[in-house]
Amino acid sequence: MNKKELALIAADPFTAIEGSDKVFGHSASAGKFGFFPVSAILGKGYAGRRWNENHTTYTAEAVIGSVDYLRELPQKLGLGGYLVTDDHNRRKLDPTNHYKLATGGEAKLDGSMGQYQWGWNVPWYLAIWKEGNYLCKAASLNPIPGVPCWRIPPATVGIGHAGVMDRVNDILCSVINTSEQFRGGNGSALTSGNASAENLSMLGYPATAIGTSTFEAKAAKRGQGWGAGWYWIETAISVLMEIILGTTNIQQSFNANKDSNGLYQGGLGSGITGMPNWDTFNNYYPVVPYSAGVEFADGLGVYTYPIKKADGTTVYNAPIPVFFGLRNFYGNLWCGKNRIVAEKQADKSYRFFVAKSSLTSWDYSKTSEMLHVGDLAGVETAGWSYISKINYEGLAGMPAECDATSSTKYADGCYRDVATSGFRSPLGAGNAIHGDTAGSVCFHGGRAPSCALAYLSSPLCETSEDFDPVPRVYGN
Repeated sequence: MNKKELALIAADPFTAIEGSDKVFGHSASAGKFGFFPVSAILGKGYAGRRWNENHTTYTAEAVIGSVDYLRELPQKLGLGGYLVTDDHNRRKLDPTNHYKLATGGEAKLDGSMGQYQWGWNVPWYLAIWKEGNYLCKAASLNPIPGVPCWRIPPATVGIGHAGVMDRVNDILCSVINTSEQFRGGNGSALTSGNASAENLSMLGYPATAIGTSTFEAKAAKRGQGWGAGWYWIETAISVLMEIILGTTNIQQSFNANKDSNGLYQGGLGSGITGMPNWDTFNNYYPVVPYSAGVEFADGLGVYTYPIKKADGTTVYNAPIPVFFGLRNFYGNLWCGKNRIVAEKQADKSYRFFVAKSSLTSWDYSKTSEMLHVGDLAGVETAGWSYISKINYEGLAGMPAECDATSSTKYADGCYRDVATSGFRSPLGAGNAIHGDTAGSVCFHGGRAPSCALAYLSSPLCETSEDFDPVPRVYGN
């Protein structure tokens, strides 16, 4: 190319660049000329996707930032299984075998070596912003310049996305343990139902029949930085899924094939929402043990668990979604969320508040000490609708508008009651009889923080650093 041709190009410069764009230059280390991604020159880069809000599709329209960064994001964040002690010491588990530590040696998942958790081991930044008709979502190990970013501290959540109770010490856990001390359900063996004897025993199953706020109190006994079902962790997980998988409909069918860029595409299936006759099976108590899917380790896909009746026959082959080791995180049990609360208003609407800190004590009724992060319109008749827009203020992850369908936008359900006062603990994930209303942003707004149900649990969660719900804009 001669100088005249270069001059013509320079007269019409690009007005915007993305991290995946490439420039030509010389690499001193490689000793040759070649093309470089802009993200490498900027020294940072990010992984992101964008959705056209004028369209009803749940599939991301395009990758933003760096394709390479997006491909490597799970490894950069260290997504997977961990053993975590009460002082927040995290030890990574072998990505192919959770009964081994990543450094070698046996890993015991029964509680003797710490809590069996899932999460990330580095701080990272999450950004959500609008560009014209596009909603952009991105993650990076560094702040993304020019857009509001939340700093997400190292954090973990119970790997089976439910709570396990230590009945002796009355403290919330995340363990695989079939001893009497960790009996699931309401703490007693079930006496009715046509489930197998193993299921009716509730040994090795998640704890339920405890109020959402009580789960938080029992988790907090572990010390500062421990809780149950923290909303911001749940929202961070759901957005990560959307960025990595390229869809806002987590119930979209699983596709084991990657696209031409080596990126994941599609969701993780329906969850176990096809469970038949749950009421007569075991009266709505957990149907899948906490250990189900441990063989998948840090894998991504769908694990099948055969649910047995008393006569030994299989009543349902339960398809358990697994996201780099996180298991059964929707369509199984309701997830009671803490550090967030909704206060019903006289016009039947919801007013959401979130805690300003995750390292201090929290009382859901003291909204004057919290951050107001938006509202959700009320309805005249209680019932379900489908979420079309999410409120991310404070990283709340709550419904903002609900005029979609089961196959458009987020494709997850929103249940609103018609109360005109009182507090509501947002319930997420959906349970095993909720069909297509279940999903990673599913919302049920009809339960008080004290409400205890056979199909409601809340996973143990922790962080050693605080989370600030107010995002910051960083410079270049």
